[in-house]
Amino acid sequence: MNFVKGTAIRKHPELKQSFFSLAKATFQLDFEQWDALGYWDETYCPYAFEVDNKIIANVSISIATMIVDGQAYKSVQVGTVMTDPAYQGKGLSRQLMEKVLTDVANDDIIYLFANKSVLNFYPKFGFERRTQGTFTIKTKQLQLTPTDIKKVNIYDEKARQLFYETTVHRMPISTTLGMLQNENIVMFHALTQYTDAIYYVADFQAFVIAIEQEDRFQLVDVISKHPIDLVALISALPIQASNIQLCFTPDALRVPVEKGIFHDEGAMFVKQQGTIQYPEMLLYPYSALA
Repeated sequence: MNFVKGTAIRKHPELKQSFFSLAKATFQLDFEQWDALGYWDETYCPYAFEVDNKIIANVSISIATMIVDGQAYKSVQVGTVMTDPAYQGKGLSRQLMEKVLTDVANDDIIYLFANKSVLNFYPKFGFERRTQGTFTIKTKQLQLTPTDIKKVNIYDEKARQLFYETTVHRMPISTTLGMLQNENIVMFHALTQYTDAIYYVADFQAFVIAIEQEDRFQLVDVISKHPIDLVALISALPIQASNIQLCFTPDALRVPVEKGIFHDEGAMFVKQQGTIQYPEMLLYPYSALA
């Protein structure tokens, strides 16, 4: 059994395919197209054990910039924690977590999202649970004046390149909690989860990721190189639902925002680094989940 990380996996065809296979079998995650189109770079770094060119256990990190209360911090998101069933129970995830935490000990914010089966695992490494919030706008609070929007075909090379380039140079959607320099993760979601939910709003020179289901309009992200009046942009969208769910933490808006507690079977965990305090009741942006 050998330890491998980063480019040793990304540049090795057999190891990379084995990583893809384990991720698909464990989490139903498909990294292949994302990699083939060139969006896997050094900001997404797997730490793994391999046997005969087969990845048997993995912990990945995604490096980005997090904006919290207007301050920029180097952030590390831990994810894709997985072990081949034949090698479970041998402490491999623990060993990989220890390697990761040694390497990122001087970074500002380290965090992860855990499913319900491992909620007792991460506190052993100094991670503390954080309660997330929800943010909802009643559509009746807005004066809707829909403008023309264009659905984006993310598989069209020209459209995809414009989306990517805008994401690289984006303004943070929120200075309360926003993410920058994480375009590789945004592209992963654009190519998988949100393929059919990307729009361009020419009047605002902005891309919008949004899904409308029944009586709920999910605004996942707004991506623009320029500052955006969020209320004006939302008011320009063809919304039929009575509730607008913001899938991120907004700054103060000029319309009422209903706040609540985010409930799911998992939890967000943050590791205390120095004097930096990650606040409670924020919502980490959906489009930045790694």
